[in-house]
Amino acid sequence: MYPYDLNYNLANIQIKLAKQVIKEDIATNYQTIAGVDVSFSQNDKAVAAAVLMDRSTMEIKEKVTREVELTFPYIPGFLGFRESSAMISVLNCLKNDFDVIMINGHGILHPRGFGLASHVGVMMNAPTIGLAKRLIVGSHIKDASPVKPIRFRNDIVGAFINGYYVSIGHKISLKTALKVVKETSIFKTPEPVRQAHIHATKTFKNILSKL
Repeated sequence: MYPYDLNYNLANIQIKLAKQVIKEDIATNYQTIAGVDVSFSQNDKAVAAAVLMDRSTMEIKEKVTREVELTFPYIPGFLGFRESSAMISVLNCLKNDFDVIMINGHGILHPRGFGLASHVGVMMNAPTIGLAKRLIVGSHIKDASPVKPIRFRNDIVGAFINGYYVSIGHKISLKTALKVVKETSIFKTPEPVRQAHIHATKTFKNILSKL
């Protein structure tokens, strides 16, 4: 448990920053996608990985890793304060530009509308898409289609597809985010995030083997 006043202050920061989230497309084409993930073990030592892919060909154009230390504690609902700096640091290591970032974490599908994907998006002023396997707020709308909208406080804040909850992170519409996710899902996990996870995990295992 963490002090109530800490959680209260963090929540206020999220509520304020959530007002900066842009929930519409700011580009006509999101062609180059960066997938980012953080793999970590004991003592908060971690490896952040970013993989750059072409949306049409699914070709990996670039991949980078960075050893990081997660100094902020894990507190449910405040993952952005723990992992966003690691993700931003490895994304800044990419030599090539990207149009949108796929993040293993919620966007606006969050109690205060500001999950990890929105945190990274606003901090970098870049389009982001949130992907998560667990629903933390909201409920499914009964629908016969394979894409199940998620409603929270009378708003559609995301959708469930292929085992993932997809939501706007920043500077993209839900319609476009879902289209990008569908087109890049060779397997269940969209390929940019899947490759970033593989790369981060492999790098971390190599580091451990040398200890």
